[in-house]
Amino acid sequence: MGNSNYLSATNQFNLYGGGAGQGYDITGSNGSIASGFYRSQIGNAAAKWESSITSNIGIDGSFFNNKLEVVVDLWQKDTKDLLYPLTLPGVVGVRSSAPYKNVASMSNKGIDILVTNRGTLSGDLTYEVTGIASFLSNKITAIDPSVPYFTAGGTRLSTNVVRNQPGYALSSFYGYKVIGLFNSKEEVAAAPTQDGAAPGRFRYADTNGDGKINDDDRQFLGNPIPKFTGSITLTLKYKGFDLNTNLYASLGNKIFNNQRWFTDFYPSFTGAAVSGRVKDSWLPTHTNTTVPIFESASNFSTNTQANSYYVENGSYARMQYLNLGYTFPAVVLNKVNLSRLRLSVSATNLFTITKYSGLDPGVGGSADQNFGIDVGNYPVQRGYNVGLSFGF
Repeated sequence: MGNSNYLSATNQFNLYGGGAGQGYDITGSNGSIASGFYRSQIGNAAAKWESSITSNIGIDGSFFNNKLEVVVDLWQKDTKDLLYPLTLPGVVGVRSSAPYKNVASMSNKGIDILVTNRGTLSGDLTYEVTGIASFLSNKITAIDPSVPYFTAGGTRLSTNVVRNQPGYALSSFYGYKVIGLFNSKEEVAAAPTQDGAAPGRFRYADTNGDGKINDDDRQFLGNPIPKFTGSITLTLKYKGFDLNTNLYASLGNKIFNNQRWFTDFYPSFTGAAVSGRVKDSWLPTHTNTTVPIFESASNFSTNTQANSYYVENGSYARMQYLNLGYTFPAVVLNKVNLSRLRLSVSATNLFTITKYSGLDPGVGGSADQNFGIDVGNYPVQRGYNVGLSFGF
């Protein structure tokens, strides 16, 4: 199968533009300007569609007079010639946009399972329950040797949050691992050399053991792709009553909580002073905390670097909806000249179970640049509805 996503018809061409903003007063008379032109896009005639090969083997079965249905599917999708916009050097100029180039290969594989069971509990009480489970493994398998990795994502930090690199999942988070906060000047003196180190500030792991903290100590901090997603849908019916609900779960992913840059650091955003989180900030008399000291300094050891302080467990379970309805029997409806009458009440997003501290663990974002980065997305709202439907 082919995929032409992101590849526009003009990607192959060098494009040019012009206007008064690119004009120049050649004569120096200050009376007129000559039209100027600039290259607005660098073309790449070699770009082609992405392509993928999907292989699967599955079993579908129905048993006990359709009381039990089972679907199991094992699959693998290998994609090559993934398209990505090149990063241009500064000497090219700021006006030209980069073309898309075929730069990488990626593998996705997993198991999808669907099980439905239906039957009668007793008398007029019937049920139907459907469980869906999906297990996913994602990995970038290759990138153009001229570009060993791609970085992207993040807001207001001095370093990117995401690194796409062979051997790791798409949109993996990358940065320094925080192993605690410095509690004293003695700890700072005894620790590997770290710019801006001071009591109450982040203490980073010296991953290569060279006695100093620098770019070489950054590491992968997890990725936003769930290892498991699934749901359970339950329907109960008793005479004219019916109850329907769905519980959804997403497990095994991480979220980069970029909101903490605004809520936990005064130099990032002075409004952080009213944040409830800063009440737990480090103090010489309050060292049993993970929230750094609340101060005006902004440096390598405070609020400028992508690090594990922002990375949280993104697993959650949520009741998507709950619906209760009653359909009036025909015996009653005939007396009022109605053919159908149904009354229902429903609720959506009744509850969410998660350890994530942000507004909503269901974080979206573009798949290769901002996926799983929470910059303050609007939270999921709980809703209630009452319905009445009838027919004459």
